Amino acid sequence: MTESIQDTDIAIVGGGMAGASLALLLAHHCPQLNVALLERQSVSAVETPLTLPSFDTRATAIAAGSLSIFSQLGLWPALQEFAEPIRQVQVSDRGHSLGASLDARREKAASFDGMLGAVIENAALGPLLYRALEKTSVQLLDNAQVTDVEMLSSGAKLHIQRADNISSLQTRLLVIADGAGSALCNRLGILTSKVDYQQQALVTTVGLQRDHRGIAFERFTDTGPMALLPLPKRHGVHRAALVWTCEESAQPSLADLPERDFIRHLQQTFGWRAGRIIRAGKVHSYPLTLSLAREQVRRGVVLVGNSAHFLHPVAGQGFNLTLRDCDGLARTIGRTVAEKGPDFVRTGPGELDLLEAYWRERQHDQQLTIGFSDKIPPLFASRNLLTSGLRQLGLLGLALTPATRTAFARQAAGITA
Repeated sequence: MTESIQDTDIAIVGGGMAGASLALLLAHHCPQLNVALLERQSVSAVETPLTLPSFDTRATAIAAGSLSIFSQLGLWPALQEFAEPIRQVQVSDRGHSLGASLDARREKAASFDGMLGAVIENAALGPLLYRALEKTSVQLLDNAQVTDVEMLSSGAKLHIQRADNISSLQTRLLVIADGAGSALCNRLGILTSKVDYQQQALVTTVGLQRDHRGIAFERFTDTGPMALLPLPKRHGVHRAALVWTCEESAQPSLADLPERDFIRHLQQTFGWRAGRIIRAGKVHSYPLTLSLAREQVRRGVVLVGNSAHFLHPVAGQGFNLTLRDCDGLARTIGRTVAEKGPDFVRTGPGELDLLEAYWRERQHDQQLTIGFSDKIPPLFASRNLLTSGLRQLGLLGLALTPATRTAFARQAAGITA
């Protein structure tokens, strides 16, 4: 069966956290435009109660700048119920006593509501974004597989399959947000540059014997960085989200360990700064690469999220950079709508001048954040004595110099202005 779907001003392909966040930002900054959000998977009913597992879960660190964006959308009260504040970040180098810390009470210019950020489980964040979308005019098409795309002088035409129905959707701006290895990017010939770190990220939730007190740990070891992020206490257990970077060769032996042995290896590698680790959930793993699209904008097309850049998880910057991109795009379109009025709404937001203006505004932040996530892990993994000395000097400068610490904190918090 073939059906026709009404044309739209902006079509976002990919309804993950990037696509859903952009849809909310567009509804906020340019409500005059029609926005459609297409997602391959089924989206649960918004009235379904949120039931979160204690130890088989993934989480996202939301920086202060991102919390500010969500607050402007009116989302913070709902997110706050499921978020654990980050009050302090401790950065340390395994095998060396020197370290540095960032504290929200001291770094007020890099904090939001007394926090450097917050950690929210994805099982809560995703549904909360969709609940917010229900209150907007965004058209949600779930179970929608984009099978082909045609570029037109007026934008793009998408061919969509939903169950047994085949349809088409014409849009003036196509936003590609379908993740790393994007099928749409491949169809459009948008190339990607990749760096294979030859590492794996082990991700799980762990239980701690003592309260984490809102402290996030960034621990650099010989094999790569480890992050331990505070999570809300559940069922009487203090919890934290773990991201453990290891060499590819070590991944199978670590990920498949019984819980007791995994905890022993983890404790030995991480140390005792967070106290005793007493629980560990199911371990998930994924290969670490740096993936960058060689083009992020074309006439009628823009890339966001992992389709545009997929980063090393050090410092948890991937989603926060994406959210700043989405905010920048929505604001640029909203500004142009205000300047050009009804004529712009009719011609649509896919004009190349507009997209290039967005890209110019976002380029510096992307370069800083991507460069940080790419260069820091090998620097701290190096066993070279000279490199080790230099990084210790860097930590010393971070610990002792207020201006350096504040600049670092603002970049980590995603506050770039």
